[in-house]
Amino acid sequence: MTRNQAFTLTSLFYVTLFLGFGAHLPYWPVWLQSRGLSEAEIGTMLGLAIFARVLGSTLFPALADRYAIRRAMLAVMATLSALTICLHLPVESKGALMALTLLMGFVSAPLIPVGEALGMRAAQGNGFAYSHARALGSLAFLLMALGMGAAIDRVGPDGVLYTIAACLLLTALFGALHPGGGAAPGVTDRSRYRDILTLMRNRVFLLFAVSAALGQAAHGVYYAYSTLHWREAGFDGAEIGLLWSIGVAAEIALLFGPGHRITNWLGPVGALMVAALAGVIRWGAMALGPTGAVLWLLQAMHGLTFGLALLGTMAFVGRAIPRRLNATAQGVVGGLLGGLTLAVITMTAGALAAHLAPATLYLIALIPSAAALIAALLMNRLWDRRPLLD
Repeated sequence: MTRNQAFTLTSLFYVTLFLGFGAHLPYWPVWLQSRGLSEAEIGTMLGLAIFARVLGSTLFPALADRYAIRRAMLAVMATLSALTICLHLPVESKGALMALTLLMGFVSAPLIPVGEALGMRAAQGNGFAYSHARALGSLAFLLMALGMGAAIDRVGPDGVLYTIAACLLLTALFGALHPGGGAAPGVTDRSRYRDILTLMRNRVFLLFAVSAALGQAAHGVYYAYSTLHWREAGFDGAEIGLLWSIGVAAEIALLFGPGHRITNWLGPVGALMVAALAGVIRWGAMALGPTGAVLWLLQAMHGLTFGLALLGTMAFVGRAIPRRLNATAQGVVGGLLGGLTLAVITMTAGALAAHLAPATLYLIALIPSAAALIAALLMNRLWDRRPLLD
């Protein structure tokens, strides 16, 4: 397979996956509301789904590594996710909708950690920049998020369901064809249970996992409450849409542009430190209720707090974690620690939302960002820049 072919197939996997997420994350609540669920019921369903995703994104990537079935895992789980979405269509019972919501969270959970592991493997094995393929996924998410609202106005909320299902089926196809799924002759591509235990006891890996997971989970307040904050500040719907868009656009610009070179220059730990420091600055400043140019600048910092952290995470996994454990490591960071931390942060913000001004909630995000920075600093002292396992 040529480098261009590998890049194209990897990019198509990311594009189809994130097109589906671009329809699901912002607009699935619209579909649930069309089935008569209240905002509180929708919030409860989606909150509980986080715990289903934590379980799925920890268990399935480990199994994919243990039995070297990474491409099969992507294909099967994307297909099951599409089937689960379609099963929502004839259901009217709230209890059944809850069960399907939990099932969807569970079966779709490994798509990102296993897909990211294979994306890095494909880039390393075929000589293209991971960041460029991943940027196309972020661009797909942005375009779907911007276009799905108008589509709902034309075809109704069921358009969300059909779009998600179609994207997931395409994800299954490109998952099965993913160029990162193979191994060179004579290379052990299956993990062992003792490998997982050894990795989980390694102090450098634990510090890395804490830094990467907390830095990303700090965005939970932003995801859940930024729209409320901006509405209270007097922004209209179009302005809020642009504020969201500029954050994703900054992430895409970093990934397409200098992100790969910056990460190589800083190193994985340096990238995580800069991203965490940017989080401390961003969330601390957001707590002051900024407006005007300052707010737009803080939104553009999403390129650092999310994009650079992603590149630092992938660079560390690629350099320090054996290939046979890449998906497992991604599951622990993004699924187990990241998911649990995100749930705690989101629920804490929800409990305090009635008592604090929306902008003040960003102080909750400041805590995990500071902890992520401390963990990265400690990791910088302990890691000798060699692989953590043989």
